[in-house]
Amino acid sequence: MLRTRLIAGRTSGLILSAVFASIVTLASQVEVVLEPLRVDPVRPAAVTLRIPSTYLPKESVRTHRGLPQPLVVARGAVVSDPESQRLVRAFERERRPPEQDTLMGVWISYFLIAYIFLAYLRLFTGGRGGLLRTEAGLLVLVGATCLAAKLLLLFTGLSPLVLPLATVPLWAALYFDRGTATAAGLVISLVCASFLHFSMPVVVVYLATTLGVVIFFHDRKHATHMLVAGTAAGLFAALVLIIVSMSAGDGIDVIGDVARLNDSLLLSTIAGGMIAGVVAVLLQRVATAALGVVTRGRLQELTDVDHPLLRKMAREAPGSWQHARAMANLAEGAAAAIGADALLTRVGAYYHDLGKTIQPKYFIENLSPGEPTPHGDLDPDVSADAIMAHVVEGARILREGGIPEPVVEFAYTHHGTSVIEYFWHKCLESGNPKGLSDAAFRYPGMRPRTKETAILMLIDAIEAAARTVDEPSREKFEAVVQRVTNVKLRQGQLDVCGLTMEDIRVLQATLTDTLCNAYHNRIKYPWQDKDGESDEHLPIPGVATEKDVARERSREST
Repeated sequence: MLRTRLIAGRTSGLILSAVFASIVTLASQVEVVLEPLRVDPVRPAAVTLRIPSTYLPKESVRTHRGLPQPLVVARGAVVSDPESQRLVRAFERERRPPEQDTLMGVWISYFLIAYIFLAYLRLFTGGRGGLLRTEAGLLVLVGATCLAAKLLLLFTGLSPLVLPLATVPLWAALYFDRGTATAAGLVISLVCASFLHFSMPVVVVYLATTLGVVIFFHDRKHATHMLVAGTAAGLFAALVLIIVSMSAGDGIDVIGDVARLNDSLLLSTIAGGMIAGVVAVLLQRVATAALGVVTRGRLQELTDVDHPLLRKMAREAPGSWQHARAMANLAEGAAAAIGADALLTRVGAYYHDLGKTIQPKYFIENLSPGEPTPHGDLDPDVSADAIMAHVVEGARILREGGIPEPVVEFAYTHHGTSVIEYFWHKCLESGNPKGLSDAAFRYPGMRPRTKETAILMLIDAIEAAARTVDEPSREKFEAVVQRVTNVKLRQGQLDVCGLTMEDIRVLQATLTDTLCNAYHNRIKYPWQDKDGESDEHLPIPGVATEKDVARERSREST
């Protein structure tokens, strides 16, 4: 039985959201629930306490360049000011123990944030966002970021603005798309801002940083560009903070603020973006493990034609290997044309037909000239089973060979759930003696759920059909490309892959151009233009070294 990637649904979304909400609610209220974490102003504080400015009396609120500041009691500190002692005791007394309605409201808020996030991934980010691994992985990374932020807030005296919250949005932009990164940034900003009672400077900086990296991250081919994007986002957030301070009526004195170093709001904001970029680069392996994606370095390794699995294919199914290489060239250019991952598409093209090495003679490209096909002695349904087996066997071989799942996905999606039309029609022409339905002739795979796998599905059919075109011309190639595309659309094979109509139009034009360039007519050599006549009378050029050529040219010039 073919094992494919699990698809998320409403039920899984509810379960994941409930788990996320429960964990984050516990984290947000941990210092309130656990009595040992109570802050006694006359004793060293067990955790850092931040009393929001909205709780403080007007006369006790301190401002920094027009922005209200919370009352902070750092971990290990003792409060000496009597007024501050009174405020700390009152704040701790009022919030302990947390009321049941408060806990329920907090839990529901986090649940709705997570559920809307997962629903967005499932409905608006193409097929990839609907994979259970994607949703669970992103939610785990988002949750881990929020828990890490809470720990830093409790056990350090760091400024909340320095937290590297843009790490996960950077990963999402690198491995998925800007929409996914934006959604992840919004969730992290809202949850972490709730730990600080939605203080205005905090909300502004968190949103500006997590959304800024989405804007400034452009180079997906080089992961180190995340450092540049993080720094740019930090600078952008600092600029936004200055503007917000100006709107509050007292603009930030940039030079004066920066001169304060440890207490500088602007430097903390910039540092938060920079640290996010550094963490994103250093912990990239964590992201790939959680999200089930593959790094460019690993993909580069898989393009080596000396890879054991590729050597196996070249040796046991040489015709299929040549087909795969031709597809790789077409697929890489097509993916680049619409902004998809061209390298992943090339690698998928190399490995997608590896299952044909099990019974290579069942596929016409592996037959020698004049060699009879084994399908002549088989019933149509038996032939179809033999053909369909290469999808199942290919996935098995790739997994046993340690190939990453995003590459294995090309093996069981390049035919989707389509019907093997040739043998189905042959069955109908013979009267369908076994009373079979078209289900017996459908591939046991999964429809493409990414742009890259959808591109390979189209090119797999287009490249094979293009080889049969006599007297190549643009009109004939254009007709092949359009027919294959229309058939796949009509069969619903492209419904969940995320390709837009614009993408399809660009793909059709790109593939037509590429086929015209690859199969253009060439001038025949003299010995090819004799219609069967002997070419013995034609002169055969002799051996000549570079010195011979130079000497002859100099003689002609004189």
